[in-house]
Amino acid sequence: MRLTFLVIAIVLAKPIYDFGSEWLDGAKQFIGENEVTIQDATSEVLSTVNSAKDNLVSTAADTLVTMDVELPDSVQTQAELEDAFYYYLSKWETNFEIKYVGSTADIENLIQTAVDQAANRDHYILGHLADRTIEYEYSSFDAKIKVHQTYLTNPAQEEIVNEKVASILSTVSPEEMSDFQKVKFVNDYIVKSTAYSEETTASPHSAYAVLQEHKGVCQGYALLALKMLKALGVETKYVVGEVYTGGHAWNLVKVDGNWYHLDTTWNDPTPDRQNVVRYEYFLIDDSKMELDHTWIQAEYPKASNTNFDFMAQIDHAYEQDGLIYYSNVDDNNVLYRMDMATGETTRLTKSRAQFIVGSGDWLYFSNYSNGAYLSKIRTDGTEESILYQDEVNNLFVEDGYLYFSTDEGVKKMEL
Repeated sequence: MRLTFLVIAIVLAKPIYDFGSEWLDGAKQFIGENEVTIQDATSEVLSTVNSAKDNLVSTAADTLVTMDVELPDSVQTQAELEDAFYYYLSKWETNFEIKYVGSTADIENLIQTAVDQAANRDHYILGHLADRTIEYEYSSFDAKIKVHQTYLTNPAQEEIVNEKVASILSTVSPEEMSDFQKVKFVNDYIVKSTAYSEETTASPHSAYAVLQEHKGVCQGYALLALKMLKALGVETKYVVGEVYTGGHAWNLVKVDGNWYHLDTTWNDPTPDRQNVVRYEYFLIDDSKMELDHTWIQAEYPKASNTNFDFMAQIDHAYEQDGLIYYSNVDDNNVLYRMDMATGETTRLTKSRAQFIVGSGDWLYFSNYSNGAYLSKIRTDGTEESILYQDEVNNLFVEDGYLYFSTDEGVKKMEL
């Protein structure tokens, strides 16, 4: 006589999020060098920004690893059951059924172990899992397992993520980049293109929202970083922990054989400062990270190296030809230059600089030693001068112009 039981197991994988607020939408900006002609550009910039956010560049690439194999009609071991779960999870399937043939003496533990191991194969998938319901009926030697799995994403959104990630990474040459350069590229891209916000159409906890809507929370930041870094060949882990406001997510990355913490969310200023990147939580060790983050350290590799602690002094960075021009937070936010190959630093001026951008041999910045006026200086620290006597912010160079924001709106100057 066949004995059948019905068991319902519900696993909740609720999204996590951390402190942050919705950021102010910034405008792009541009400026001139020889002839200082100021033009109003508010409408132009707003139109350009909105158009850029809606634009999707597609490429025929798929960076998600899935099991493109046919599953057998039934599975007979825990390993095969794990393979089956991973097969469906990697395809973002919401409803699926698996037939198991074998001893069911410990069926509940067998299923739970298999699904946990399958989810842990790929932390990008793991981070996007939401509610799960598993129903199973079984006899002594077989079981029918029915699964309803929800996600923070869907196949259509992931196709867009794969295309956009491939498009973004096509702008660099990974084989010519160091691990450090790859991590910096990903950190800078996410910070510059994203505003911390829960006000999204898609789940703000997904990589899709961060890429497509340019908004999201820590989970989305960390999952996108994981996706991009793995595509660049950097060993990366997705870390779940807590900060003083509650749940939080970030990454561990391996650079030159050593593990470091990377928190792209906390490197992103809030309220939003367009095109401004912080490095306070960029390639840091456990001791520094645990000052304001907690996590189950036994579940993750140890990060004890401090090789890149010097990056914490950098704010409002502009990078060109292996040199970083930045506001030095350790020296009253004065304008500095750092050679990334040697780590050598040079003080370029006594002026406090923010919103630093550049074009050719010139740097442009908001001079906080002089009314936050628009100023320029050569990259060697000579010929500093004021171009516009009004408080400016949010500088951005593009297509031969520098746009900058004032109380009267967005202005631009031809370079």
